[in-house]
Amino acid sequence: MDTKFIQNNIKTSSIFILLVMLFFGSCTPERINEQSLDANPGVPDFTVEAVEGNANLYVVKSNTTNAFQVLWDIPGGVPKSSVKALDTISFPKAGVYKITFFASFNDGSGTGIASKTVNIAEDAPLTCNPKYALLTGDCQPAGKCWGLTTAAAAVKVGPTYDQVGEWFTSPVGGLQNAQYDDRFCFRFDGFVFENRNNGGSVNPWDGYNVQAVNFGVSDFVFTEGTGTNGRDQITLQNDQFMGTWDADNVLDVMKLTKDELIVRTKLRDPAGIPVEGWFEFTFVPN
Repeated sequence: MDTKFIQNNIKTSSIFILLVMLFFGSCTPERINEQSLDANPGVPDFTVEAVEGNANLYVVKSNTTNAFQVLWDIPGGVPKSSVKALDTISFPKAGVYKITFFASFNDGSGTGIASKTVNIAEDAPLTCNPKYALLTGDCQPAGKCWGLTTAAAAVKVGPTYDQVGEWFTSPVGGLQNAQYDDRFCFRFDGFVFENRNNGGSVNPWDGYNVQAVNFGVSDFVFTEGTGTNGRDQITLQNDQFMGTWDADNVLDVMKLTKDELIVRTKLRDPAGIPVEGWFEFTFVPN
């Protein structure tokens, strides 16, 4: 989010949001380091269930109530890893996939590990339905890129999901140029997502300075009806985002037309853990 916008338009309340982020960030454990996991103290409980009507989509759910942190490792899945207790995983290609679940227990006994496999019989059908067409540019090979609008309300931020009257709104042209030149691109073939930031992204954890970083190409999942209040969702890989760097990778689609994409997502800390507060971003094709 732009420094001028914060200082001149929502100074008091953005300080509140920042304090909330810092508080929850300091209280939230860091992501599990997959390279230095503790020995298995026991077998954590989880389920893997197919989504009815979609043979390539599964819901993974932690049933381990005494864990302070969880991690899913799902090579070949989309997303291929997750730190959410409940998540939806897509398997675009046929094959046998291993789902490994790590749970760090509250009692300090260590990290439990368990795994299951799923057998995907067929590749996901590449049917260009109307929603995919809107998001990806009629499913053409070039895909479609979206950027933050220069109009008012490109970025909104608030403490709760639905009480938008309490949210703060960016003014016309109120963001940094380094935010307006970011492009978030979707390609239907292979479900490819690319964060084209023109060489730099605004770092909200470093004084909103522009940092040279390349987020590269990953993948995405578009699911219908899996979001809040039955909204559609876009799920990016854990290290990706749309809008601002401190936005979560799971986005509820509030509006999707040929000329406008509005999404709502949680704030997250530098470790990628969701914290209190919500963003809403308005994008236009670029």
